[in-house]
Amino acid sequence: MSLEYATVIDRMLRYEKYVYVGKDVKRLDSIEKVLGTAKYTMDFYTEEVYPLRIVFSKHPHAVIKSIRVGAEVERLKARVLTARDIPGENQIGYYVPDQPLLAVDKVRYVGEPVALAVAPDIDKASETLQHVEVDYEPLPTVYDPEESLRSGVRIHENGNLAGSVKIRKGSVERGFADAHVVIENKYRTGHQDHAYIEPEAAICIPEYPNSYTVIATTQNPFRSRDVVARILGVSHSKVRIIAPYIGGGFGGKDTMGPILCALPALAAMKMRKPVALCFTREESVKYHFKRPPFTILYKSGADRRGRLTAVDVEFLVDTGGYATQGVALMRRAAFHGTGPYEVPNVKIDGFAVYTNKVPAAAFNGFGNPEILFAAERQMDLLAEELDIDPLDFRLINALVRGSRTGTNQLLDHSVGVKELLKNVGEKAGWYVKRGKAGRAVDGGRLYGVGVGCGWHGCGTTGVKQDWAGAAVIINPDGSITYRTGIVEIGQGTHTGHAIIVAEIMGVPVEKVHVETVDTSSVPDSGETHAQRGVMIGGTAAADAAIKLRNRVVKLAAEMLECSEEDIEIKQGNIFVRGIPTKSLTFKEVAKELYMRGISPAEFGFIKARRGVPDPETGQGDPYAAYSFACCVAEVEVDVETGRVRVLSVFPGLEAGTIINKELVKGQMYGCALMGQGFALSEKVVFKNGAVKLRGLGDYFLPGSKDFPELAEPVYVEDPYRYSAFGAKGAGEVALSATSAAIANAVCNATGIKFTELPITYEKVYFALERS
Repeated sequence: MSLEYATVIDRMLRYEKYVYVGKDVKRLDSIEKVLGTAKYTMDFYTEEVYPLRIVFSKHPHAVIKSIRVGAEVERLKARVLTARDIPGENQIGYYVPDQPLLAVDKVRYVGEPVALAVAPDIDKASETLQHVEVDYEPLPTVYDPEESLRSGVRIHENGNLAGSVKIRKGSVERGFADAHVVIENKYRTGHQDHAYIEPEAAICIPEYPNSYTVIATTQNPFRSRDVVARILGVSHSKVRIIAPYIGGGFGGKDTMGPILCALPALAAMKMRKPVALCFTREESVKYHFKRPPFTILYKSGADRRGRLTAVDVEFLVDTGGYATQGVALMRRAAFHGTGPYEVPNVKIDGFAVYTNKVPAAAFNGFGNPEILFAAERQMDLLAEELDIDPLDFRLINALVRGSRTGTNQLLDHSVGVKELLKNVGEKAGWYVKRGKAGRAVDGGRLYGVGVGCGWHGCGTTGVKQDWAGAAVIINPDGSITYRTGIVEIGQGTHTGHAIIVAEIMGVPVEKVHVETVDTSSVPDSGETHAQRGVMIGGTAAADAAIKLRNRVVKLAAEMLECSEEDIEIKQGNIFVRGIPTKSLTFKEVAKELYMRGISPAEFGFIKARRGVPDPETGQGDPYAAYSFACCVAEVEVDVETGRVRVLSVFPGLEAGTIINKELVKGQMYGCALMGQGFALSEKVVFKNGAVKLRGLGDYFLPGSKDFPELAEPVYVEDPYRYSAFGAKGAGEVALSATSAAIANAVCNATGIKFTELPITYEKVYFALERS
């Protein structure tokens, strides 16, 4: 980050009034989406495109003895492709190089792609599948990560441990010796499906000479580009990935993106025809990767005053047949394993373990909802043993400026969780409602209220550094074309970027046109995940806009015969400070840029301020900054049926400066409902390693009748020093707080100490029967 950039950002943080930042600006894509004119991947499908179908493995673990293709395939003018047809390297592993695009010698989960069928139309492609015969030799299977580590079943040649992480801070032995109370429990969470509206889809168009354009439902166009290039054996410059509007992602189209792009790209190369792949809904729910289950042993202690003294955690992540993103989300879970609390003595061990189930996917929260469910249950149990109110117990231990995390990262600013917890508790009427908790209400129902806190490091949890690029172009008519590598998956990030660019350039926000993500137009900008869209991607936008604004200011000062310090730009007007009549329009200066041969375009590129924790101790700075969330939830439990009804949710967020409150409110409410599903109802059922879902009708998502009353979010704005206008990420952190608060509320209502998510009606009913 340049000194010039840091200086301008610091000056912007001191502005008393912004034109757009912090205001409720209408989403740029709202009209298109309401009218149905917004284009998604399959809207680019034409009759000339050949459809692609996949031969999925029906076995969870088996040797591939042979693949035979019937003579009828030639009649259908179709083609069947296998791993032998891959010209480049058959490797798509996300962090660990353990996964082929098409299975070679064995399959490791039900749904693994084995072969491809491509034909002139969908009926012929589907019929071609019937003429592909795969001869398997089944192998022993293992579906539980604990069993996987001790069994003789070898899913991979190097064993069944995909990766591990450890954190060591202080001495947990000393910490537990100093504790007045120690609580230890075993927690479990299950698979969760992303349930996005738009199924997985990609279209590849082969172009001359030997280059390929892929339009796809991907959250990570640059990694998708790299994987396609590797599979096809071409350079990155020969592959172009376009991400149009995406109908929901939640992390799933991050993990699946490269696979979706590479499969039709291989077929397009071989056929020299454009090829499209679109999962059916049944294929989507059965075969796309899921949020992985966690098994967590959590031990924590606190002294008589309510201060946490030690945390000792060991957890397993079921990463399925391949490591995919299980290793990275394991690391994030470990880095956040203490919760947003100051703990002097920490010992955390995480293990990502192979099983013969569908692999792990990125999912909203990326390991944090799982580990923080355990951490927040522990906080309630410790508070109960110490006879301290749960909210007060959290206030005693909450991180503040000057605190050090479990990885010993110093939080020297932008740490508003304690103030947030106070404000949410006050808005929810916590102390009054807590006094009513556990009592029966009308109709044989029990009332409960719970609180949960969450935190989420902004940026990637991988082995690479975290960067993003952007481009700003001033057109001769004064409008602005903006290009970013951050994908719009419905979260509103492109509107947030437009606000940043408009605020800096001093033009109306409607004058900023955000183009569809195209890997050929901006530098590698990483993935759209990990709350990095505005904080890192938006800061790259600011970097480009500031450079270009300085150029505009210099030229305007020459034209108006004043110093650069006296130039002001607002709403497309450029004038001398204090002399508004001495002015130019932005359009006039834009045209002059072209006339004088001054470049009207700039690239921005930003690398996040973060380190790499020590692999032996986990000590270091894994993230540039953290966002914090707090939630209070009220529930009613029907003692006759076990049904849990969430009455109300009071969400709160500390994410630095809020760029657009209305967009963030949408994120908060979306996280609240997703957290409700994770806590109470969403469960992926397996049989012999296969997902037993045929569609979303088989999956218990919260419906409109399940919606609780959602209070207006509470915001605490504690700006981050090194981002555009002090913004941090807001897209994931609230989920962890909500699911934890709901779980704590159910436990409070029933008096039962649930240790497994989801807390389904059946679990509640039988637990009440036993109590």
